[in-house]
Amino acid sequence: MKKYRIKDVSDLLGISTYTLRYYEKIGLLKFVKRDENGVREFEPDDLMTLCTIIYLRKTGMPLKDIKDYLHLAEKGIDTIDQRKEMFLKQKQKVQEEMTTLEKSMEVIDRKLNFYSEASKKHSMNVCQDEREKWLKDILAGKEKVQ
Repeated sequence: MKKYRIKDVSDLLGISTYTLRYYEKIGLLKFVKRDENGVREFEPDDLMTLCTIIYLRKTGMPLKDIKDYLHLAEKGIDTIDQRKEMFLKQKQKVQEEMTTLEKSMEVIDRKLNFYSEASKKHSMNVCQDEREKWLKDILAGKEKVQ
């Protein structure tokens, strides 16, 4: 089975060697073995676990929660329900963030349209219908900014 050194993993996954060392220091990479010279050796399964860690982190999951997840994973099949629940909660958080980002993109698109029209007509008095509708939505409580 092929082994990967820290620089290989860094290049493959686009994560710094510093971050990999930090993750090991805080106990996230207990699964990584070392050769007789103390050099880290990552196995293919380690790469998949590391990808999971990286993506969970990108979703905003705290390192402590990721560490808890890995601890549960070490225990095997008996913790499947707990791990599934963790992922369901994280999925809900990500879906909420995506909704917020989609709404933010709508505002950006609205402003870009406004500026394009203003530039074309060389006037700030454009897109009045859209602006009035947006104001009505705001006043009706449909634009809760969280």
